[in-house]
Amino acid sequence: MKPYLTTFFLFFLFVFPFSVHAQDTIRFDESGLELVMQRAKVEKKPIFYMAYADWCPHCKNIKATTLKDAEVVSFMNANYVFAGLNFEKPGSEDFKTKYNIKTFPTFLVLDENGQELARFTGELKKEKFLSEVKLALNPKQQLPYLKAEYEKDKTNGINLMRYLVALKKGRDRNELNPIAHEYFEKLTDDKIVNEVNWKIFTNGVSDIASREYQFVITNQQAFAAITSPKRVNDKFKNSVMELLKPIVKTNDFANYKKQRAIAKTITSPVIDSLLFQYDLDHYEFNSNWNEYKKVAAADIKKYVWNSPKEIKSIVLNVMRNSTDAASLNQSLSWIKHSNELEESYDGILLEARVQRKLNNIPIAITITKKAKAFSTQMGWDGKEADKLLADLLERKKIAAKPAAKTKK
Repeated sequence: MKPYLTTFFLFFLFVFPFSVHAQDTIRFDESGLELVMQRAKVEKKPIFYMAYADWCPHCKNIKATTLKDAEVVSFMNANYVFAGLNFEKPGSEDFKTKYNIKTFPTFLVLDENGQELARFTGELKKEKFLSEVKLALNPKQQLPYLKAEYEKDKTNGINLMRYLVALKKGRDRNELNPIAHEYFEKLTDDKIVNEVNWKIFTNGVSDIASREYQFVITNQQAFAAITSPKRVNDKFKNSVMELLKPIVKTNDFANYKKQRAIAKTITSPVIDSLLFQYDLDHYEFNSNWNEYKKVAAADIKKYVWNSPKEIKSIVLNVMRNSTDAASLNQSLSWIKHSNELEESYDGILLEARVQRKLNNIPIAITITKKAKAFSTQMGWDGKEADKLLADLLERKKIAAKPAAKTKK
C-alpha cells in the first residue's frame, strides 16, 4: 500500500469515528492503550487517560459536571486524545499494573508512546481541572523533565521541590518518602531549617519515624517562624491521619498500638486531641468499652469539654454500654455540663435516659417533661419525649404497687 494511502487509512480508522460526534461532548476512547497511542500519533496530540470505576461516586460526579462543561470540552477536544479505562471490565489489570493505579479517578497524561507526562487524581472542579490539563502541556512542567532536572544535581532543593509538587498531585505520599529522604540524608542539621526545605518536607515526607520528620518535630518553632504555626500543625495532623485513619476501625490492636506510638512522638496539643478521638473510635469499633471509658474519663475535660456535640456522643456510648453506677454517674456529670453549655432537646433527653438507667425515675420524669416543653416551644412533635415519658410513668406505676403477700 502506498504511503499516502496508509496515512489516509490510519486517519480514517482512528480519527473519523470520533470526528463525526458532536464537538460539544467528550467521547471516551476505550479501544485500548495500543490503539489510543496509534491515534495519538496520527493526530499528533498527547493522550489524556481517565481511569475510573462504575462504583466510584467521584468518577460519576466529574463526568456529570466538569467533563460536560463547554469550555472543558472545547479545550480537551482541541488538545488531547481523550481516553478512558473502566476498571470493572476485563483486561484492565495490565494498565493498572503498568501505571500503578491505586485510586479513582486517576488522570494520566501520556505521550504517543505511553510515557507518563503528568498525573493527578480526584473530583476536580472546572477551574482546577483546566489549570492542570493546561500545565501538563508545558514540557518544563512534565514529570520526565522535572525528574531529569532534579537528577542532574540531587542537592538542588528547588528542583527537588518542583519535582515533588508535581508527583504529589497523583502519587501516594509513601512513594515520595525515599526521594525526599535521599535529599535530607545529605544535609547536616544546620542546613535544614529554610523555606525550600520546609516545602520539600511538607510535600514529600510522611514517615514520622524518619530523621527529617523527627528533626522538624524538635525544631517546630523554627519552622513555624518560616511558615506559620497553623501550617506546621496541619502538616502534623495530616501525617497522623494518613498513618492511623486506615487502621482505626480495624481489630488489629497490635498494629494500632505500634503506629499510635509513632504518632505520639509528635509533641503537639493538636495531635494529642486527634489521638484522643482516634482512641475512642478504635475502642468503639471493637466494642472494648472498658478501654473506651478509661480514655473518656482521663481526657474528656482536656480535649472536648467545650464541645456539647462530642460530649453527647461519648455519654451516649457510655450509657448504652454501662451497668455500673460509677460509670453512669460520671456520664451524668458530663451530660449535665453539656446542657449547661448548650441546652438542646437531644441533650435534655439524654440526661433523662441516664437518670432512668440509674433508676432515678422521678428525676428522669421531671427532666423528660422539660424536654417535651422544649420541643413544644420549638414547634417540634416531641415523639421521643412522649415515648420516654410513657415508659417512665409505667416504671413508676410498677414501682408503686405493693409487693404481693406470700401465702403461708
